[in-house]
Amino acid sequence: MDDLRVTCIVKGDGQLAHERVKSIGGVDAEGKRWKLSVEEAIAGISVGKWRFYTYTGGGFSFWLVVAVSSQGYKYLKTDHDGEQPINLLSLRSCPPD
Repeated sequence: MDDLRVTCIVKGDGQLAHERVKSIGGVDAEGKRWKLSVEEAIAGISVGKWRFYTYTGGGFSFWLVVAVSSQGYKYLKTDHDGEQPINLLSLRSCPPD
């Protein structure tokens, strides 16, 4: 299982928790940029392929978890967030492909 640091996101258009983040991204151990849709990341987490985390300037790391909205949709947030993925939303935007 690979641990990947999430350093950027692509925001969604909606205001509901499961609509706020479309993709996550970062740089792997070899310095190569990566980006995954939320659906791809959830699938990878579910089968034990990846674990994702964020790192704050204050020295804290938070793991990403798969959450389920009140409407029944799966989405990503950190283990420190409430319903809304606030920690992910605080990350910068991923550069265009």
